[in-house]
Amino acid sequence: MSDKLTTSSHTITIRTLLLRDIGGLFLIALGAVLAVTLYFGNQGGLIVIRENANATIKSIKQTLSLHIRPALKAAELVGQYTMPNGAPMSATAQGMARTAMQLQPHIRALAFLRNDGSMEWIAPDGRMGTRQITAGSIEEQAVKEAHEIGEPYLASAIYAENAGLTLISARSPIYDRSHTYLGVAAAAISPLDISIFLRDADIAGGSVFVLDEKDRLLAHPILTDPSMQALMSADKPLLSAMELGDPVLAALMDPERRDVGTVDESNGTQFWTTTVAGTEYVALAQKVSVAHGKLYTVGMYVDLSTTSYSDMLRYLTYGAIAGLIVMGLAMLRLRQLAERIRQPVAELASASNAVAKLDLETVPEIRGNPVREFNDAADAFNAMISGLAQFRVYVPRSLVMEILRERGSQGVPSVEREVTVLFSDIVGFTGISQQYPPDELVEMLNAHFTLMNEAIEAEGGNIDKYSGDSVMAFWGAPAIREDHAAACLRSASRIAKLLREDNRRRVEQGGDPIHIRIGIATGTAIVGNIGAPDRINYTIIGDSVNVANRIEQLGKQVKPDADICVLVAAETATAAGNPTNITDVGFFELRGRTGAVQVFQLNLDDTDLGQRL
Repeated sequence: MSDKLTTSSHTITIRTLLLRDIGGLFLIALGAVLAVTLYFGNQGGLIVIRENANATIKSIKQTLSLHIRPALKAAELVGQYTMPNGAPMSATAQGMARTAMQLQPHIRALAFLRNDGSMEWIAPDGRMGTRQITAGSIEEQAVKEAHEIGEPYLASAIYAENAGLTLISARSPIYDRSHTYLGVAAAAISPLDISIFLRDADIAGGSVFVLDEKDRLLAHPILTDPSMQALMSADKPLLSAMELGDPVLAALMDPERRDVGTVDESNGTQFWTTTVAGTEYVALAQKVSVAHGKLYTVGMYVDLSTTSYSDMLRYLTYGAIAGLIVMGLAMLRLRQLAERIRQPVAELASASNAVAKLDLETVPEIRGNPVREFNDAADAFNAMISGLAQFRVYVPRSLVMEILRERGSQGVPSVEREVTVLFSDIVGFTGISQQYPPDELVEMLNAHFTLMNEAIEAEGGNIDKYSGDSVMAFWGAPAIREDHAAACLRSASRIAKLLREDNRRRVEQGGDPIHIRIGIATGTAIVGNIGAPDRINYTIIGDSVNVANRIEQLGKQVKPDADICVLVAAETATAAGNPTNITDVGFFELRGRTGAVQVFQLNLDDTDLGQRL
């Protein structure tokens, strides 16, 4: 390398170059920006701390969660234990209910409304009552409504005459083990408790509020006043902002009197402004999902004149202008430095592109540079080219290019993808393995795996692994395909055809036929490279893998004598277009999973199965 400079006194380090040429200027810029940031940031920081309404909203949301979620859970848990046993409540059920209300003091009562028309309730102090549900009553509507919704939810507010206050019931529909609807369990909570909590929490910075789905006041510190509670009735379980006597909140709630903007796209926090009696007010409000899609509005508002909002914007503007001027001066000098760095870097980039294509013959020799690090990089790069030229003798170029291409494909990074997974297992393999010598057993397995591989690859599947006598395969990755479920079912049809042909040959030759079970499931999974840095596999992990494995094992009880039993999860049947040649075999509990799974059996006696799938 004739032009190469040695690492001597003629070269300098990048650190020295940067410190000498632009370090001083950046120190000045940094000092100026730091001074501006400290001054204006201190002013703006005080304002931001004082007006950090997002923290207030978060506190209100936590308050709602502390009141609503435990009530929903208590209704669900106590109802699931109490209602299947029928009326009256057992002593154990009564104790369980009282314990739940002692742990959550804001629960005013628990009620159990049965589908047979009976109703029981219990209060925290142990008082209990039973009665029949009358036709057309709120209780009868609750039983029907819970059945229609089918999951825990929060009912609209009602005024309880006997309690003399407004209540909201957290309701949970209850079913027995056969999924028969028994009725609804309800935990009664009062918006008054939420208002008391907000009042006693002393949330600083402004007036806080919570609105229900109809923009009525669900919680507000003023609502703790007995005079406000006296305004509520059966016809008016909640008050409006005007009835509360808050003209500012009333103006903020009027779309005609407020301006709306979004300050946080991630959580939907809105910025409301309005003017009342010559004073400008600002509010931050956010929609909060509480249960079954019911949306409450939480927020706070303050007098804009107390926030110094305009001053903060002016301070930030001054700081931005000062920073731009200083950074502009620094960029003028940085541009000159960048040009000095660009030339050797561009030379390295050009040479690296040739290396990426393994065109080693066209890679130019990198010349030396006065900067020590660039000079060292040139030496290392030229040495690398010499090493690659030798390495290429031992590794085929086509293999290396394939690896390079795969690093840029969708198959290499770990991503979430919808896939269809197939598990197969040889029936009675433990007994079979004891009947054959090791070499014959391996030969039999290799022949079986060859058959499986042929059927799976014919439909674009990927074999993940062989584990003993089992095969795991999947469709839908690395290449995205919409028909992954149908392709998997077609592959199962191919497997059945090939296996039966192979079994006929085995029987003709005096051997025993091989019977297998197959489980198929569809769902999202993580696909990609998984393993240690120096030992990785392209594989999939996820619930669909476990479901396929468990469904395969169900073949022992669904069709134990079949030569090939293929069981399919309901999601696979749906994704494959619900073909006519599958049969519903019922719902099954799978080990390690909560809830029953609907399973179908693939009809393998249909000769045109492959075409219909």
